[in-house]
Amino acid sequence: MPNETVHPVDLHVGRRLRESRAARGVTQAELGADLGISAQQVQKYENGSNRISASKLFEIAGRLGTGIDWFFDGLETPAPAGLAETQDAYEAEPTPHDQTRALIAAFRALPDDAARRNVLAYVQDRTEKT
Repeated sequence: MPNETVHPVDLHVGRRLRESRAARGVTQAELGADLGISAQQVQKYENGSNRISASKLFEIAGRLGTGIDWFFDGLETPAPAGLAETQDAYEAEPTPHDQTRALIAAFRALPDDAARRNVLAYVQDRTEKT
């Protein structure tokens, strides 16, 4: 982006991409190969210097096993003009990143696919009841 500053949203999404990729033990080269792009392009996405298209973000989310909305978690959303309430009044406290990383690491450390399926089924069952 010559003569342009990196937009804060692109920077945030890029950081979240790097966090998700690293938490799953995927290299930039591996992710790039899966997406049909270079490791350098993944790096540019991660540092925000190149914007990620909606279709590419959809592919990335699928490859990393996360929802697209995860990339925007923690991003400040400006309140529409004229509203006195702050965004905090509408949002629950976000999950701290360290807890997310710990959960992913523990899940990846499970001994086999059967154990991972059992944990996933348990979590899905618990979230359906709330």
